[in-house]
Amino acid sequence: MSRTAINNRTTNKVTISNSMTSRGSVFAGRLTRIAVASLAAVGLLATVSACGLGGDNSGSGTGASASGTVNIGVIYPKTGQYAEYGKMFEQGFDLAVAKVNKDGGVGGRKLGLKYYDTQSDAKQDAAVAPKLAADKSIIAVVGDYASPASSAASPIFQQAGLVHYGFNNSAPTFTDTGDHVWTPQIGQDVYQKTNADIVAKHAKKVSVVYIENDWGKQAYEFFKEQASKNGTQIVYQSSYLPDSTDLSPILIPARDAKPDAVVDIGYGPDGALVLNTLRDKLGYTGPYFGGQETSEFLNLAGKNAEGTIITGSFSATGTKDAKAQRFVSDFKTKYGKNPGNFEVTAYQAIIDLTHAANMTEPTRQGIQKALQTVKDFPLYQGKGGTFRFNQTTRRADNIEPILLIVKNGQFVQYEG
Repeated sequence: MSRTAINNRTTNKVTISNSMTSRGSVFAGRLTRIAVASLAAVGLLATVSACGLGGDNSGSGTGASASGTVNIGVIYPKTGQYAEYGKMFEQGFDLAVAKVNKDGGVGGRKLGLKYYDTQSDAKQDAAVAPKLAADKSIIAVVGDYASPASSAASPIFQQAGLVHYGFNNSAPTFTDTGDHVWTPQIGQDVYQKTNADIVAKHAKKVSVVYIENDWGKQAYEFFKEQASKNGTQIVYQSSYLPDSTDLSPILIPARDAKPDAVVDIGYGPDGALVLNTLRDKLGYTGPYFGGQETSEFLNLAGKNAEGTIITGSFSATGTKDAKAQRFVSDFKTKYGKNPGNFEVTAYQAIIDLTHAANMTEPTRQGIQKALQTVKDFPLYQGKGGTFRFNQTTRRADNIEPILLIVKNGQFVQYEG
């Protein structure tokens, strides 16, 4: 499909219902084929388990082969178009494992990770999920990067009684699969309310572009709903394909609509492409809200990134929480740079599950029981402190987004 066709489709696109229930149905409906295939794969688990086959720790499994090691499975994009995120996750994961083992491990045993590279592709997630479910050394699974990919694996983990901890999955429907699916991630309904509120302080009229996938369309609907409440007029909107290389056809009319600001709802690389096209090709000089807190976005956007505002969950330079400050110091010592949103959420995921295991027992049943009962999970994001899970939504109760702005080539906390 051409980029122009996508732009044209904005006038006749099926409107997603404003109710969260309807949005969940749309999101779940687009995963039906993959979910069915996933559930079919569950039928293989009994055979795999009976044969005594463990999980395939492809990637750099940390201590995964050591006798008596307690393992957490990781599904993530080590390669592919989202590999930048996989690298950040891996840094957070590995630093957390080092800390846990230095502090005594899990129930006196070493903690290890078993990595599975899925490229954050739904079909690959569904394919590897039975291997993790059949590996009895794995007490929980973390990942994936994208909510649609993660959701393709969830039915298998649910069927196996294995906690699926989608630490990066902000789709509000992510936990709908069942009671073993959890996430501490802030939902897009909350993120986009914050996003729309800060945009309203800078603009009365906006052009909005968003990535053409379930996550992007759902996030856009949340933004549009809050923008309407704020009295912000969306004078132009269009989606774009994740692998787009030329966005001029949709950004020319976005510019020509004469908005007070342009908003992009997407990921880092495409956010940089939108911004660079606007600044370098189309002469747009107004405010820009979009991109993500990654080195990739900053490197791709260069000087154009200056002044960009995004919603996030963590600021290495702004956090006042003592344990978060120690994390920043440890991360900087090991990797030579400050961590961002993606590194800290990966780190916290391992700390959360270790805390759960040590509060109950290092088993699949123990992890599930802890997530249902423990009320003091260590919180590194937002204002820090601790958090507990809402037992209805299986999401964290008290993690709020923050605002970040690019100043002098780096993201810092924004108080505007």
